[in-house]
Amino acid sequence: MKLGASTISEDSIIPEGLLRDGPEGPDTDGLRLEDFFSYRLLALARLVDRQAKRSYAENFGLSLAEWRILAILALSGETTVNDLAARLGYDKSQISRAVGSLVERGALQRSANKADQRSSILRLSAEGLALYEAALPLGRERQKELLGPLTPEQRHQLYEIIAQISANLRASEGIDAESSSPASNAV
Repeated sequence: MKLGASTISEDSIIPEGLLRDGPEGPDTDGLRLEDFFSYRLLALARLVDRQAKRSYAENFGLSLAEWRILAILALSGETTVNDLAARLGYDKSQISRAVGSLVERGALQRSANKADQRSSILRLSAEGLALYEAALPLGRERQKELLGPLTPEQRHQLYEIIAQISANLRASEGIDAESSSPASNAV
């Protein structure tokens, strides 16, 4: 599996306006929509998600939400639909559909939540764990292909920058830095 490569001009990598810093931060006068960080980040996220969706569907018959649910449950042991929705940044209805599909497939088990009768506790079945373990190498290979062109120092810087931006956004929304977020838990 190859993620695909494209030739990118220097101008499209770093918009000129972002190279001119002033006392208020980057000079954004004259930037086009394509030059805004949020636009570029969303375009990148959609490209990565589109390729991941295709890979997990073709190889394992999983949607991206289903794969991420398996990954979270493999690491956390058990959780609820509400927790999954919060951790993954999906709507509760999207998670409910993905959970229903995984339950029907025999990959998840539901049990009563004694602490909250309105929800269920979800955990992987033996089949779900086997499916997760079969799909995990694909996720690891995708990670290598995505970040392989970067040096270890660049990867470290990338993760540090993402953490700083995430912390800033959480703080601006009054979200505790320790709480779950899509940026820190997505697989």
